[in-house]
Amino acid sequence: MITFLSFQPLMGSGSGIETGSPRTLEGDISLNSSNNESTRKLFISTSVPAIQMILPLPEDIFLTIFQYLGLEEVLSMRTVCKSFKGMTHLRGLWISILRKEVWARNIPTPRIDLDRLSATQIEKLVANALCLHRNWTSEYPRAVRRRHVMVATPGARITSLHFITLDGCSCLLSFSLTSRVEPRMMTVECWDLNSLRCKARRTMQWFGGYAVNSDPESTGVIAIKTPFVEVLAFDPSASSPESAFIPLITLNTAAKNILSLTGNTLIFRTMNNELKILDIVRPLYELKLEDRQPLLPPNQPDSFEAVVHNDYAIILRPKTLALYDLNAFRRGSHPPLVSLSPVQVHEFQWRIDSCVMQRQISPSAPHSSNEFKPCSVNILIRYSSLFPWPVNLLHHFILHPNHLYNSSTSGGRSSTATGFALTSNNLPYNFPPVLSRTIVSPVRLFAITDMALGSYGTAVWLDSHTDYHAEVGQRLAGLMLGFSKDKAETGGDNASAVEQSSTRASMVFGAHETDDWNRVAIDEGGGRTAVGSITGEIIIDDYIDRCIIHSQLV
Repeated sequence: MITFLSFQPLMGSGSGIETGSPRTLEGDISLNSSNNESTRKLFISTSVPAIQMILPLPEDIFLTIFQYLGLEEVLSMRTVCKSFKGMTHLRGLWISILRKEVWARNIPTPRIDLDRLSATQIEKLVANALCLHRNWTSEYPRAVRRRHVMVATPGARITSLHFITLDGCSCLLSFSLTSRVEPRMMTVECWDLNSLRCKARRTMQWFGGYAVNSDPESTGVIAIKTPFVEVLAFDPSASSPESAFIPLITLNTAAKNILSLTGNTLIFRTMNNELKILDIVRPLYELKLEDRQPLLPPNQPDSFEAVVHNDYAIILRPKTLALYDLNAFRRGSHPPLVSLSPVQVHEFQWRIDSCVMQRQISPSAPHSSNEFKPCSVNILIRYSSLFPWPVNLLHHFILHPNHLYNSSTSGGRSSTATGFALTSNNLPYNFPPVLSRTIVSPVRLFAITDMALGSYGTAVWLDSHTDYHAEVGQRLAGLMLGFSKDKAETGGDNASAVEQSSTRASMVFGAHETDDWNRVAIDEGGGRTAVGSITGEIIIDDYIDRCIIHSQLV
């Protein structure tokens, strides 16, 4: 038990016992500026002229009260007395603050096992997350560190960048391709973001297409055409970077392009431009995906994005968004010679020039039991049109989940043997996607553009919108899309009635006076951006001090 003393200045006295100014978390910017007056009044008696003894209360009572206080108030309580100071260092309290002040506001944190962190480490995790969020979402986020790296092949241009976790380390995968030189060569490099050392490298002749595994838990990292289809894994015991990428599986599938890899599920384009899906564990069982795509003009972008789940696949093409039921494919019961038809198809107004699609997860998702429930899907599109306005706008669509959906993997147990098939009454998502906002993003004629979506709702893109109306110049801009709430969740009856808005970029990460930036990637939890160029240079910006985080969490 603890006994708390309340102090009241004597009549005529000009001063009393000060509770002190709120403290800041070590190594961070101030999280508060003054004492909360209402909190002070809770502990200052106004009915007696001198010191009064409050009835002793169990520590659990005070801890219960602290659960209702905000972060600033908890830090203020630390200055009241020694007993309160001790209670504000308890681990359970800081887990509650992490959930309330960080995760509830959709602020991401690094994927760290909370069971391995002490109270002090969780406290500093909260401080770092809030500090990063404040910088990341400001009008002009400030990079605390900028690093440059060049790919190994001279004259190669960056074709894509991907932040991944490999062997417990944060890494950046870069793909670069030589141009105007035959045979064209593709180089895959994995950069350790702590030391910027190349951990793995492989150079091969370009045969058409690759995909990075979107499942971070899978052993296979990359699927690439070489001219066979190879799934590459990382060997941490390799003696040199050139031998660190090793073939995990080699498939004899006749593929023209590799389009998507999620876990063991591979989607590719055949030599006659059909879409097919297979499981790399049983590669002889292939299914053709019926593609209700209008005929595209020649030499036009053939965009492709996919979100693949155990039960379903969502595929975004130049004109359509389609939902496929994968239950029969998982069981192996769908006839191999019969195409797998989509259960829902939406056709867009214009042809898509470029796009990106990403599930938006809650920061607490790795620590919750709802990981098998469908979550909102953000879709960012730049149309291709002879009209000038679609090209100079980004369109943000949201595919809202159906919370009444019965999944075959609910609770982590597969029940595909008995069913929960996708039907018109049991769909994981509500079609069609809802246009949430249009974003002003001018692009000059023949200018290079790219975009990326984070899992926590950050959208970034390259465009030509610079402060000076010059003939060249690029900027890296962004916008927080926010954590979407569909109408089913908020009590409405029509998700398509969501109010649309037109907006501009709310963050500008950087500008460039030439037009050689061509690829972008983001790591929201780690507070990083990466920009690639047609010259083979990669710029990596950190928006929080990595040394501070490493020293606090190891």
